[in-house]
Amino acid sequence: MKPSVSLAEAIGLLRPGMRVLLPPGCAEPTALISEVLRQAPRLRPLTLMGGLLLGDYPFCQPEQEDAFHWVTFHVMPGMGEALRRGRADFVPARYADVPWLFGPRGPWRADAVLAHTAPPGPDGRLSLGVSTSYPLPVAREAPLVIAQVNHRMPRTLGDSTIPMERVAAWVETDEALRTYPAPPASETERRIASHVAEVVRDGATLQVGLGAVPAAVATALGDHRDLAVHSLLVDSMLPLLDRGVITGARNAGRRGPMQLGEIMGTEPLFRWVHENPAVSMAPSTVVHDPALVGALDRFVSVNSAVEVDLTGQVNAESVGDRQVAGIGGQFDFVLGASLARGGRSIIALPSTGKGGAVSRIVARLAAGARVTTPRYLTDCVVTEFGRADLRGLTERARARALVRLAHPRFREALEREWADRGQAF
Repeated sequence: MKPSVSLAEAIGLLRPGMRVLLPPGCAEPTALISEVLRQAPRLRPLTLMGGLLLGDYPFCQPEQEDAFHWVTFHVMPGMGEALRRGRADFVPARYADVPWLFGPRGPWRADAVLAHTAPPGPDGRLSLGVSTSYPLPVAREAPLVIAQVNHRMPRTLGDSTIPMERVAAWVETDEALRTYPAPPASETERRIASHVAEVVRDGATLQVGLGAVPAAVATALGDHRDLAVHSLLVDSMLPLLDRGVITGARNAGRRGPMQLGEIMGTEPLFRWVHENPAVSMAPSTVVHDPALVGALDRFVSVNSAVEVDLTGQVNAESVGDRQVAGIGGQFDFVLGASLARGGRSIIALPSTGKGGAVSRIVARLAAGARVTTPRYLTDCVVTEFGRADLRGLTERARARALVRLAHPRFREALEREWADRGQAF
C-alpha cells in the first residue's frame, strides 16, 4: 500500500481551473477542504462541486470571491448571496442523474474527487462509509482521486468501496464526522406523522427525506412490523432497529433490510452501521433508479414540500423564484412508487408557514415557483389536518380534498380563489 502524505502534498496535486467534486452530508472531508482553502492563492480559480453539505460553505464566503466557484444541485441556507453574486450556480438535477452530471460523460465532469473513506479493509479496499450516492460512481472513473482516510469513518458493507490503486494520494486523519442530529418534532409534526403511519403497511420498504417530519414518522411507526429502509438512514430509525421493527423480512429479492446511499446522523448511528451486514450501500445509479425502486413491493416514499396547490402540483425547492433546496430524490421516488406493486408516495407538510401567517396549501403556486412533482404523479398529501389521496380524482375533487388539509382560517379564501378561476367548487 502506498504511504500516506501530508495535507499540503495531497492538495498540491490539484491545479487551477480544475473541477473538484466533494462528497455530501456527514462525509464532508473537512480536513481536505481546509487545506484547499489554505492553498486558495495558488489554486484560484477552482470550481468546487457537490450536493448538500452540513458545514458553513467557507468557499462561498465573500473573502473567497476570486478563488472558488460552487456548482451544486442542492441549495442550502447561507448560499443566497453567493448565488446572487454569480459565485455559485444551481443545476436542476434529480438525484438519479447526479452521477452522470459529474461523471466523465456529463456537462460538469469532475477532474478530481476529494473522497472521505474508512481505513482499508482486510481486502485493502477503501470504503466510502456513510456516503456512496454520487461519490462512489464518480470516484471510480475520475482522473484524480484524493482520499481523506479517517479512523472514525465507519466501514460500510455492500457496494461501497474503491481499490487503493484508484487513489493518487491519501492523508490519514482521526477526526469526528460532520453530524446531523435529529430535528425536534413539534406537536404539529407528530400529528402529521400519525397520518403518514396509517398509509405505511407492515412489510413496506420506506424512504424518508430529511427534516423534523420524517424524524417524527419514524417514532410513529413503532407498532409496525418487518419494515425495510431505502436510500437514507437517520438517527430516528435506531429505535426501530433496536426494537426489531426494521427487519426487511418481507423484502423479497433484496439483500438485508436496507439499501442505502446516505447515512446521516450522529456517533451512535455511525457506530451501529460499522461493518454491519444489515447495511448494504449502493450508488445513486441503483438507489434512485425509478425502475429499480418500482420493483420493490409496498414501497412508500415520504417527502416534504414548500407548498402544494389545489391541482396537486408540489413545489419542494423554491420560495417564489428563489431557490432554497433542490429536486433531490423526490421525483425519483415518487415515480418509483407509482411503478411499485402496492407503492405509495406521500408529500407531508405542515399546513402553514411563517409562524402560521401563510398557508402552504395554496390555490396556485407562487409566481416563479418550481414544480418538483407534477400533479399527475402526486399520490397522497398529508398535513396535521389529515390526508388526501389524489390519484384518479378530478380536479374539482382534488381541490376539495386539499382544502380540507389547509388550516381552517385559510379554507374559505382558498375556495374563493378556486372559484375565481372560473371553476365550480
